[in-house]
This record gives sequence, C-alpha cells and structure tokens, in this order.
Amino acid sequence: MTQNCNCHGSGGQYSQTVAGILERPRYSPGLILEDSDLTAAVDYTRSLSRLLFRNLFGCGVICGLTAKVDVECGLKVTVSPGLALDGCGDPLQLPAPVTIAFDKRKADELGKAGGSFWVTLCGKEKLCQPRALVCEADDYDGVTQATRIRSLSEVSISFEEPECVCGCQSARAKAEAAERDAATGGANAGRVPPTGDPCHAEHEARVDCAEECGCGTACDCGCCVLLARASFVNGAWAVQHKGVRRLVRAALVVDRGAPGDAQPAPTPEAVEVPPPPPPKPEKVPREKLEPNVEPVAVEADNVPTLPDDPKDAVRPA
Repeated sequence: MTQNCNCHGSGGQYSQTVAGILERPRYSPGLILEDSDLTAAVDYTRSLSRLLFRNLFGCGVICGLTAKVDVECGLKVTVSPGLALDGCGDPLQLPAPVTIAFDKRKADELGKAGGSFWVTLCGKEKLCQPRALVCEADDYDGVTQATRIRSLSEVSISFEEPECVCGCQSARAKAEAAERDAATGGANAGRVPPTGDPCHAEHEARVDCAEECGCGTACDCGCCVLLARASFVNGAWAVQHKGVRRLVRAALVVDRGAPGDAQPAPTPEAVEVPPPPPPKPEKVPREKLEPNVEPVAVEADNVPTLPDDPKDAVRPA
C-alpha cells in the first residue's frame, strides 16, 4: 500500500521526486528472507540515527572525556569516561578511564623541547562471535562468519595537529580559512555568528561549510573527535579543553505556542509583607504592683531593746 502524503492538488502542478538515503525493508507472509533483507532493517535504523544526530547536534563532546596529565611516575595521560558524536553521527562511548603512559625518553624529550600533543577519540569496529556456515556445498566447509559487530573507542595521542578531526579551528586553520575567504571576495565577512563562543563563530564563518546543510562533509569530517591539547609551559604541563574541543548539547527552545492557545494568567508579583510590630507592654495597676499588706501590731513589751554599747551585748554560749 502506497501512501501519498502530498497535500497539493494535481492540477497545474510541476513536481520532481528525488530518492532519499533512507530505505527500510518490507516483509510479507510467505516471503523467503535473505540476509540482505534482515540487514536492511539494521541499516535503516542506523542511517536514521546518523542523519538525525549529525544534523541536530553536529559532532563534538557531549559529556565527560576530560584529559589529565600526571607526572608523578613518568608522563601519563588519563581520559575520563564520557560520550561524544563523531562527524558521521555515530556515538563514541568511553565507559571507563583510559591511561596512556609515555616512556622516559619521550617524556624527557617533550619536556625539554616544550612540545605539545593532542588527545583524540576515534571510533573503531570489531567483528566477533564467529559462527560456522551451514550449507550443502562443499566449498563452505569450515568457513565461519562473524555474527556481531562491536563498537570500539580508541584514545590516541598525536604530536602533530590533526587535520581532519571534529574540533575547533586552530591558528593554522584560521589562516587558511582567511586566505580562502579573501580568494572568494570576502563572502563571509558580513556574516554575524549567532553566539559569542569563538568555536561557534569560527564554525559559522567557515567557507568550506556547505550552506545546504553540509553536515558530515568538510565541516565535520572523519570519525575522530578532538578532546584536548596539552602544552609544556613554564616547567609544567597545562591541558586546554575550551577552544580546542567542540561541546554539543541539545538546545531547549522557548515554546511559542499555537494559534488559539489560551494565554497563561500572569503570575502575581510577590509582595513582601512587613513583620507585625511588637506588642505594647500592658499597663499594670498600681494596686497589683503593691499588694495590700495589713500592718501587724507589735506590743511594746515584746519588742527587744538593744544596748547602747555593742560590747554589752550578751553573746550566745
């Protein structure tokens, strides 16, 4: 059953149909399936995810994947776990930290020369779980085929700046882009990048980026993602991530609503209520402060008399 999703009429219309890159299998009862039919289902989902990831997010680091240089026991570079997207739209996952150690000769050479190196993450594939072929023909006896393809991530260190890798432009790439821009008459001179980030500004102004959605071509080439650059400065190793790697995130946009939507009620502004004044002290009647004490009559005979001289006072035995 073919569905026509065209909402325009056929009268007076000129159109042209172009095939896309997505193709999914169609199964029916009683159909004998081949290996290509089953593989087509996997290829369709992979091509779909690649197409969406490459155009929605581009390439770059999603989270984690920070590099750290340790010089306590020789020169070691450790990359933390994380996730990235390469130029093809495939995810690159590092489930555990990876440490690369230099030998003493190479470490001393880099320290004396004040050199630099770049840390990259590349995607690899490995065929595994082989299984013997079951066939009547004798030509296939003992032949095995892999039944799984496992995705791998490889951390590598290069002592020369990578040329075809997903990352921010370096000084050399900026100079080459400026030369190309000058050769084209400054076509991108008036373009204003939407963000103030240097990496985004350089990406928006590159002349080798196709304006017709050229993701995965000259803009984001290869299956490697640049993570960091380490340089030996003032007797210590310094790792730079910002301005070297590309950090990609899903953007949260403002909901503009739809025609006919009810406008939300304005939120009342919070009014600060002053605290109540302290209660005034209650006036107590004088009668309560001075209780009525009846005078007690004391007879004159019962009142003791004190001697004129304190020495004459009788001390108790």
